[in-house]
Amino acid sequence: MTDAQSEFLTFLLIATIIFLIPTIIAFLRRHPNRWVIFLLNTFLGATGIVWFGCLIWACKAVHITANPRGTNGGESGLNLTANDVVRVRVENATPLPAPSSRLSSEEMLNRLERLKKLRDDGAIDAEQFERMRDGIVRAG
Repeated sequence: MTDAQSEFLTFLLIATIIFLIPTIIAFLRRHPNRWVIFLLNTFLGATGIVWFGCLIWACKAVHITANPRGTNGGESGLNLTANDVVRVRVENATPLPAPSSRLSSEEMLNRLERLKKLRDDGAIDAEQFERMRDGIVRAG
C-alpha cells in the first residue's frame, strides 16, 4: 500500500466517523429514535442541515421510564422529540354529580319527545326506546 492510499483511507475513516457522530451519540445514549436518526444521518446527512439536526436531536435529553414495558421518549408517549416541554399527568376523571331524584313534568315531557323523535328517525330500535322510556318514567 502506498503512502497516498494509506492517507486516503485514513482521511476516509476520519470523515466517516465525523459524518456518523449523530448516529454514534444516539446509539450510545440509547435514544428511542436512534434508528430514525441513523437513517436520516446516513441518507440525508450530507446536506449539512440534516446532519446538524440529527446531532441536536441525538443530544436532547431522553426520558427513560422505570417500567420495563413502558415506552421511552416523551412523557406524553408520543416519542417525537424525546422529552416533552410540558409535563403531562394523567388524573382520574372527576365523578359526575348524582342525578336529581325527581324530574319535573316539563323535563320528563321534553325527554320523552326527544326519545320519540329518535325512534321515528330510526336512530334507536323499539327495544332501546322502551328501555329508555321506562328509565325516564321511573325517574319522574
